[in-house]
Amino acid sequence: MKWTVLIAMLLTWVSIGSATEEIIMDLPGGVQMEFVWIDTGEVVTGSSSSEQGRSSDESPQREVVISEGYYLGKYEVTQGQWEAVMGTEPWLGLGYVQSNPNHPAVYISRDDVQAFVHALNQAAEDSLYRLPTEVEWEYACRAGTTTRWSFGDDVKQLGDYAWFRDNAWDAVEQYAHEVGTKKPNPWGLYDMHGNVWEWVQDQSGIIRGGYFYSDARYTRSAMRIAYGPSMRCGIGARLLKIK
Repeated sequence: MKWTVLIAMLLTWVSIGSATEEIIMDLPGGVQMEFVWIDTGEVVTGSSSSEQGRSSDESPQREVVISEGYYLGKYEVTQGQWEAVMGTEPWLGLGYVQSNPNHPAVYISRDDVQAFVHALNQAAEDSLYRLPTEVEWEYACRAGTTTRWSFGDDVKQLGDYAWFRDNAWDAVEQYAHEVGTKKPNPWGLYDMHGNVWEWVQDQSGIIRGGYFYSDARYTRSAMRIAYGPSMRCGIGARLLKIK
């Protein structure tokens, strides 16, 4: 690990609660990325047959033990971070996106994200970063909850936490919005519901979380969609950093 990375970790270690810590990592190109510590614990993944809006591939429910903690991106990967690291703007000139360094990077395939991860690890001279697995993603999204969303079951509250069809697409704001502008989940993670779909690590074409075009049910904690790994459109990513 480069000394500059280690120093950045030590100097920016910030306590934000009894169970949560944050670090800020320096990335190539002069940008930074914030991460939230996700401690060990247990999670019941998927949804029960009684959950409103569920899909059949959310069964069976499984109780999973998270035996190793990890850092997860506080926000989705932004356009500014992507451009600084990769020197590209895959979203440029395409529809349903606003070019803004603080908006999520979109129109990125799973292979594109893996190239982004490789560039970060190569610069750090260490295997620090990867996508979260589905279980790691859902564990962090739920943040200790068992409800449809991390804030509860009341869909009327969704607009406080997520950019989705009602307050984005149908409001003629048909694009992913600046990260971190809605309320975080109980563990301090933003936009786990809505804004952009997020690729995960252990399946070649699974995305989680919903996006700005999604109906409310697609933003639930248990929701999962299968697409080919070359799919782009309203899909972005959130990175995991190994402790």
